[in-house]
Amino acid sequence: MSGSNRGPLAGWAALTINGVQWNVVGELTYQASGFQNETLKGQTAVEGPQTMPVQGFLSAQLRDRPDMKVSAFQGANGVTAVATLANGKVITVVNGWHVETISLNTQEGTFEVRFESDVVTEDTV
Repeated sequence: MSGSNRGPLAGWAALTINGVQWNVVGELTYQASGFQNETLKGQTAVEGPQTMPVQGFLSAQLRDRPDMKVSAFQGANGVTAVATLANGKVITVVNGWHVETISLNTQEGTFEVRFESDVVTEDTV
């Protein structure tokens, strides 16, 4: 059964990091924060789930720009990132931190960022 919503499902994305708009080249991915279950097993039986909190993330491949230092993201904390997707969803990272290292591809002028946080929300329109 098809949904009643019409319009784009994927494709276009916009991203601001600390209020600054960045050009998304591709590979914008996210996971909302929340909880993750793990099955607890004993020698007698499968005993049930253990629930643990899990951080969310937002990552993207971005285009370099002459007026901003890419190195400023390396090790950054207190980051607010907001992605708006073609399907109308809004992904928000609150008080995030940058993980992994940043390397810039000078031939394409691209780099990847990944922000993690205990507060990553996915809002629908």
